[in-house]
Amino acid sequence: MNAIARTLAVLAALGAVGGAAVVGFGLYNVSAKVGHYPGVSWVLHTTFKQSVRLRAERPKVMPDLSDPDLIALGARHYATACAPCHSEPGAARTATMRAMVPEPPHIEEAVPHWAPHEMHWIVFNGIKMSGMPAWPAKDRPDEVWPVVAYLDAVKSGLTGEQQARLSAPGNGGGPDGAAYCNGCHGGIGARVPRLDILGVDYVADTLRDYRTGTRASGIMEQAATVIPDDAVAEFAGYYGGMNPSGPASATGGARGEELATRGTDDVPACTACHGPNATEENARFPSLSGQDRGFLVTQLRLWRDGTRGGSDLMEKAALDLTDADIAALADWFSGLAPEKR
Repeated sequence: MNAIARTLAVLAALGAVGGAAVVGFGLYNVSAKVGHYPGVSWVLHTTFKQSVRLRAERPKVMPDLSDPDLIALGARHYATACAPCHSEPGAARTATMRAMVPEPPHIEEAVPHWAPHEMHWIVFNGIKMSGMPAWPAKDRPDEVWPVVAYLDAVKSGLTGEQQARLSAPGNGGGPDGAAYCNGCHGGIGARVPRLDILGVDYVADTLRDYRTGTRASGIMEQAATVIPDDAVAEFAGYYGGMNPSGPASATGGARGEELATRGTDDVPACTACHGPNATEENARFPSLSGQDRGFLVTQLRLWRDGTRGGSDLMEKAALDLTDADIAALADWFSGLAPEKR
């Protein structure tokens, strides 16, 4: 038994010395031209697949992945954040991407074998040593579902023509690059906030917060970095200077109004800061009248769950809200006539 133990100890020591020599003397060739030794790619890919399937939990509740607005939002994020490596339906990868080790698979080859919850895990967590980054906002798994909805559409046979429509620049004028922003904020009918009801200072501050990561959003952190820092004021002036349009949608109810107009000794009523008819002293707060319902629901949940920080007052205001309360508030505010702050 002692001989066996001594043999194992010697083998372990030799392995450690050999490993140290490979690392210390640079004996392993890291050149991408050389690639992996035979069998290594299979081992790594199998490890990847099994690791994902072990860790990706199927959620109890999943959004409607066939929602056109959800797909469009995911497609537009994918076009700038993911397509440079994985390309788009009907398009080829660049020669540079094909030369990577491991080679990022074309999107039409990457998605067929994964269930939606597994794609969510991959996009949110990323894959180390592959060039696949994790989602920029580590506390926003909710934001990954639009990308999953888009990937599910690709899996179902999204065509190159459909892709072109989804990722086309938005309409409208504005500074150079505004077409990129208009694609979501002017071209998607839901889940995206309206900018025409927000003030210049609020838009500028929000863009800067996204650029620095102070406000967490994997989609908007990516989008905001597309805008040069010296162009933030111009973009804020353009969107903050818009005149809101559209009548009240009249979807609100008495419960939402009661919640919005009810204040306490510690927390003022929602309407005191966010309108309608808020005072000029509260111009620094965003107007909520006519804002997109889905966006309001998401933001209120983030405040309630402590995911979105930066305002003790908002955290207190949202702390005790139930999902039903949040839905009622979102119904009421989104049903009001748009109001400019």
